[in-house]
Amino acid sequence: MSVDEWTIEKALQTGIIMEEGAYQLYTNTGKKVVSPGSKQMLKELAADELMHKEYFEKALKDPKKVLDTSKIQDLKKLVKDLGVTDPLKEADLKSDATYQEILIFAAKSEKLAYEFYSALAKQFKGHPLSAMWDNFAQMELGHKLKLEKEYEDVILKDN
Repeated sequence: MSVDEWTIEKALQTGIIMEEGAYQLYTNTGKKVVSPGSKQMLKELAADELMHKEYFEKALKDPKKVLDTSKIQDLKKLVKDLGVTDPLKEADLKSDATYQEILIFAAKSEKLAYEFYSALAKQFKGHPLSAMWDNFAQMELGHKLKLEKEYEDVILKDN
């Protein structure tokens, strides 16, 4: 996704849409899974995505209110990318998708979010919000890591 001619406003609006979509995915999937551990992980991911959306909405209204990155938990922490789902086939998510298909779709979506926020950080280098984009890229990579660990623990363990 090229962000070469994007404004900060467009970037924030797109982030809001992406985070809302991820929130809906994790909330809806959480209602379907049986495993308490999977339910908890999806609940945590949904809460993170909702927090991201709200943060972008605040930034859209008043960017000065979000420039103090010290108030955001673990934003500077670098996250490992297992790459477990990278080679798997990407497909549209159907309403009757299996848990495996949902995990693959979600992990690939988190990878796209990571790439999107990384591109924004690069594009707006020098702007006060650039660090915010870097931080959100790392958080999305952290979500991908959680999903890939779940994939390893639940899907690959069963095969």
